[in-house]
Amino acid sequence: MRQKQLVAVGLVVLVALSGCSFLSGPVTFSAEKATVSDQALSETDYEEVAVNQSVITRNFSAAGQSKQVEVTNWIAQYDRSIDLGPLGSKRAAVFSAVATPQVKVLGQGPFNPVSDYSNEQLVMMLQQNYESIDNIQHRSNYTATMLGHETTVGTFSAQAKLQGGQSMDVYVHVTKVQDGDDYVIAVAVYPQQLDDQESQRVQTLLGGVQHGNASA
Repeated sequence: MRQKQLVAVGLVVLVALSGCSFLSGPVTFSAEKATVSDQALSETDYEEVAVNQSVITRNFSAAGQSKQVEVTNWIAQYDRSIDLGPLGSKRAAVFSAVATPQVKVLGQGPFNPVSDYSNEQLVMMLQQNYESIDNIQHRSNYTATMLGHETTVGTFSAQAKLQGGQSMDVYVHVTKVQDGDDYVIAVAVYPQQLDDQESQRVQTLLGGVQHGNASA
């Protein structure tokens, strides 16, 4: 079960900017990279899958002006192998850190709707981008620290499909903080049978999220 990139966070920024007549010429917004520290990965047995940029560019015409807007997000993906009994060993526990820019132009904004998204809304965005995750239902909240910010983490139950088509019940953890000029979103998905131990691993990963120069 590998996560797909959360490109919607860039797309919604471009949609929000499309009606802004004060923009002219190319406009670029870039997030700084968000990753998980080597120490946190070592403590949780997670491994890096990929750390990539997601660049979305759109051309808009409004008020007689032509505008090209580019938004650059960073998506870092990690996972670990789980023994699922009859299903064998699968990389079924996954964690992603997503950085998306806090867009302001000429003092106006922010235009990134993520700024106002609740955990429930972030999960719905996740649901739209993960064809393999369905029936998401809110379960509980807890408080964690990420990037030095106290944040509320939403936990949700859901159903997911592994590679090969097998279905299984999973838990989803999601949270968001504003750090500097970016929003950093963390998402974890893992089998429900691992709840107690994996929840602790997720909290370690949240505490190990790095952003900006620390991620270089």
